Amino acid sequence: MKINRMVMVKKVLISGGILVTSAFLMTTNVAVSKSVAVSPKSERITLSKSMRYPNGITHDKNGALYIGSVVSGDILQISENGQQDIIFKETDDVFAATSLRYDPLTDILWVASPDYLGVTDEAGNVTRRPNRIAAIELSSRQLIKIWFIPDGGFGNDIALDTKGGIYVTDSIKDRVYHLSSKSSEFMVLLESELFTPGRLGPAGIALLPNDDLIIGLYSDGGLVRVAQSNDGSGSEIHQLKLTRALENPDGLYPLSDGRLLVLEGAPKSGDGRLSLIDLNTQPPYLVQTLVNGIESPLNLTLKGNELFITESRFRHILLNDVQMAVPQAFFLRKVDLNTLTQKR
Repeated sequence: MKINRMVMVKKVLISGGILVTSAFLMTTNVAVSKSVAVSPKSERITLSKSMRYPNGITHDKNGALYIGSVVSGDILQISENGQQDIIFKETDDVFAATSLRYDPLTDILWVASPDYLGVTDEAGNVTRRPNRIAAIELSSRQLIKIWFIPDGGFGNDIALDTKGGIYVTDSIKDRVYHLSSKSSEFMVLLESELFTPGRLGPAGIALLPNDDLIIGLYSDGGLVRVAQSNDGSGSEIHQLKLTRALENPDGLYPLSDGRLLVLEGAPKSGDGRLSLIDLNTQPPYLVQTLVNGIESPLNLTLKGNELFITESRFRHILLNDVQMAVPQAFFLRKVDLNTLTQKR
């Protein structure tokens, strides 16, 4: 049954041209809304016209932001003074940047690159290149190396491991990989039945201060926690009990005090949200909505107390609704966490 499930997911997702988020059709029952009011708790930053359907986001040690796209391998830099420049141009090896994580230990900008658009030949046939992870040396802006996701899987999101490596979720093979360095190869860290309830499995991933991993299950609306052993004896994994199901958890970001920020993509309802879960409390963990009305939020990065969220605005693509307007502008959401996440 697992093989059949994965084959069905591939057919649905690839035929639609969007791989990561088409599985919302099997999510929690939430009514579709025509429009959702923009939350006053955040502000929008308009992106350069060269950046469409933003997704991956990270920042460097000097405070510059880096934004990637669902449909292009170009990477946009927003400097501290607000200037926007493309600092890496799309190549034959990097054609999207759906997850970005910069590691100051290694000066590597890690990039998840799935081929959403594909290559169209003269006859109109579309071929999609293997999904891959890329390493870019940020100081030189040079591509160092690429790794194909094993077994034709889909590398959805990336988390740094604090030692120069990364963790990567595979949403259709129901795995979590570990890449220990730029000179290593992928190791399967986890395969679990907890990853298989919905149509699209592991998506967002975050490393907590105690080295536990939190992984979002996109279609199922749940979170799992992974306690990694130090003696090599394996990992303990369990699903977290929440006060409500999440509406398509995507980007995750851990706070230093053990609380967790969660983006709910919510393509069905259209009410994308930034939510907070305090993992220091007792289950069931309260899911607290901080900001709502975000149009297809995908990923996030925290710079000091300022949180930046990519607002992809591709709900019309996910719903395949020709009546919905095609966006002419794209944004980041900026949120000041000082006022929103203070403990009461």
